Amino acid sequence: MDLAGARARFGRSLAGEVAQELVRVEVIDRSLALASKLFVAVIPLSIIVKAIAPGPSNFGEDLVQRLGLTGVGASATRTLFATGGEVRAAVSVIGLVIVLYSVLSFTRGLQRVYLQIWRLRPQLPDALLRQAGWVLGFIVYTIVLSPIRDLEHHHNVGSLYAPSAILFGAAFWLWTPHMLLGTRISWHRLLPTALLTTLGVTLFSAGTAIFLPEIITTNAERYGLIGVAFGLVTWLFAYAAVVVVSAVIGGTWDRRRQRARDGHAGAAEAEPPRA
Repeated sequence: MDLAGARARFGRSLAGEVAQELVRVEVIDRSLALASKLFVAVIPLSIIVKAIAPGPSNFGEDLVQRLGLTGVGASATRTLFATGGEVRAAVSVIGLVIVLYSVLSFTRGLQRVYLQIWRLRPQLPDALLRQAGWVLGFIVYTIVLSPIRDLEHHHNVGSLYAPSAILFGAAFWLWTPHMLLGTRISWHRLLPTALLTTLGVTLFSAGTAIFLPEIITTNAERYGLIGVAFGLVTWLFAYAAVVVVSAVIGGTWDRRRQRARDGHAGAAEAEPPRA
């Protein structure tokens, strides 16, 4: 068996290039970094947004619904997160500034991932404006989806949230790299990344609805409220890994397509004219 030839063929395949790119990007380290920033930045921002957005439930109740928690896990999650009224009463200007700064730190981390995957240099003059623009877009995205979830859960109006989440999610994950990369990559080239990310996040959410409730309930029974935090960190790490891997596959596929197109164009130019 020609192992060297098999390795060479695998290296030239899409799967081989994706594997090499995952190593180059350091997917585990990137996912861990994004997960930690999600936990200390994006979750607090989501709590604040949920507290001020229209709707009857608070962030803890929303999380219970989203993850399908029951029993001890649901009770511990509701206890861990304050109600909307408590959040509104506790938010200060300094606290809000700290949260926004932390979210910008997460945005910089996500921007570095996309820059590394697409092999681009950062645009320093307007990088901060683009990061702030992404934060505003994320807030709008959260505010738009939150009432839809509440309407479906509290008024039994049928399945509204899942198709809405897929539709808005696809738009959000198409806009996110376009914004953070400084609009240097066209929309149609980013479309595979957006679709892969949306598909990955949708499948991941369906999977976590099956496995995560048991994990959080077991952690809550063993460790109390901190066990819920352990489960959430694990969930966020897996979520970040889905986003990074989807971006790597989309970027690698685009490079292969660009090489194939350039190769066909070069072959056409090199072909002698016919008599």
